[in-house]
Amino acid sequence: MSEIKTSLPSIIAFISTPGAQRGRVPVQLRAMYEDPTRHPWRYYDPIVTAIATGLRRDRLRYELDVAVTRAQDRSETDRRCRGQATHYAEIQEGMLAVRRRVGPVNVFAAPTGAWRHGNLRVTVSPHLLVERRNGLLEAWFLHLKANRLTQSTADGALVIMGEALRAIGCDATPRIIDVRSGTTGFALSRTRDVRMLNAYVRSEAEAFTSLWEARAAA
Repeated sequence: MSEIKTSLPSIIAFISTPGAQRGRVPVQLRAMYEDPTRHPWRYYDPIVTAIATGLRRDRLRYELDVAVTRAQDRSETDRRCRGQATHYAEIQEGMLAVRRRVGPVNVFAAPTGAWRHGNLRVTVSPHLLVERRNGLLEAWFLHLKANRLTQSTADGALVIMGEALRAIGCDATPRIIDVRSGTTGFALSRTRDVRMLNAYVRSEAEAFTSLWEARAAA
């Protein structure tokens, strides 16, 4: 069986989708990956750039204002960008709240790694490498979509992030920022049962692979 390549956002979408509905996630992903004209991940690229630049230069509100205004212009001329300005405005509000909570940070380019289990390969690309005021170095993945995460839906992705980053020599603490909620998001606490989480993540990877392969055989 050939290697199945996907990304951390796809795994988050899979884990956070309840019941039989989760079978739709690999179906939608296969359709997206196999269509060379579709690049939905670019939908959020401008706002991610605005967040990174704004935090790095300590002018977050300005960069987000510009990104929202440009999204409004795109929405009027490109049907693929319909609704983008609304999403960006919600992300702006949430990210400004996150910034108020964490205070000033130093921002660096984040490394990219990969996590593997069986035939599944998950690309792990945190958006930011952040040094907090207390000196703690964190790798931030920005969850930008409207669905809210919980600790239980973030746990699997945090395990994958941690293993992928350690494999390339990065010891930053993984953190998933649920941007629209305006909170500092999720990290793995010392009280979490890592052994059980590791088993859980691998079982989810096997479920994803099984549904992906079922779609391929259909």
